[in-house]
Amino acid sequence: MTEETPPCAECQKYTALREKAKRSGDYRAAADYELLRRQHPSHEAPSVTARWGLPA
Repeated sequence: MTEETPPCAECQKYTALREKAKRSGDYRAAADYELLRRQHPSHEAPSVTARWGLPA
């Protein structure tokens, strides 16, 4: 998924769950949801530079 592509329903679900976990202070669950969002089957795994927000 790139910046130009809108997030799919699965991405939106994991993003919402991540934000809810962050608001409740459960940062481990938030990290788990972010990992699930990045790795669900409909998307390829991001490169290391994309994952850490580094310039390409």
